[in-house]
Amino acid sequence: MSTNPLWYQAFEPRPAAQVRLYCLPCAGGGASSYRPWTPFVPEWAELRAVRLPGRQARHREPSFDDCDTAARALAGWLSEENAPYALFGHSMGAMLAYRATRFLLADGARPPVFLASACWPVRGVPPETMPATNDDDETFCAKVAGMGGAASELLADPDVRELVLPVLRADFALCHSYQYREEPPLPMPVSVYGGADDPVTVADSLGAWKAHADRLTGPRLFPGGHFFLQERTDEFAGIVFGELAAALRTVPLPADQGARP
Repeated sequence: MSTNPLWYQAFEPRPAAQVRLYCLPCAGGGASSYRPWTPFVPEWAELRAVRLPGRQARHREPSFDDCDTAARALAGWLSEENAPYALFGHSMGAMLAYRATRFLLADGARPPVFLASACWPVRGVPPETMPATNDDDETFCAKVAGMGGAASELLADPDVRELVLPVLRADFALCHSYQYREEPPLPMPVSVYGGADDPVTVADSLGAWKAHADRLTGPRLFPGGHFFLQERTDEFAGIVFGELAAALRTVPLPADQGARP
């Protein structure tokens, strides 16, 4: 069984892939942000870019504005997976991937074989580093622009801004709703990445992950800020898939799935 295709886009479908990597976007981002990864996906994997409500193919649906509500919905459809899968998230996407994993474990559902987190500290991002939900439009947009990334460019166009601003506001409300919980270390391999000059997720804040994963790789820092991964797609995607391959070698596979990566 595959999970509900409404929730994801596979740019190169691979029904026989040994593992599916679900990639979740940052605030204001969509599934298309992972299209540049396509040339770097190994043949044994399928990349599925997650479609969140309120944007692109799901623009008629209301956006999530609460972390646990969104993560619970994600965990619900991921629980349909009956084959190895992994989760990668950038910023808000990393937060949702983490909380969804916690829900899956609590429910006794199949968890991901690997969790990869970029630019998000497990204890949460300090509220003052993000746009506030009660900021007026000009202040809010200025703070988003200060973070960099594609969303800041979209806000420069008045017509596009009218479309994307409600999604951004909902996304940052979701980010502010995150509540840190003391929980046992995650049992699956976890990799953590960050930008050395990230003003939002400062490098030192990523060290807290060490208490939340039994098998942690990182934190690994890269030159750049909060969107470093968009500036070095080939290098970064190669690292993520390399660590996914290592995680997959620890998981029993059905006999008909052939050699491991």
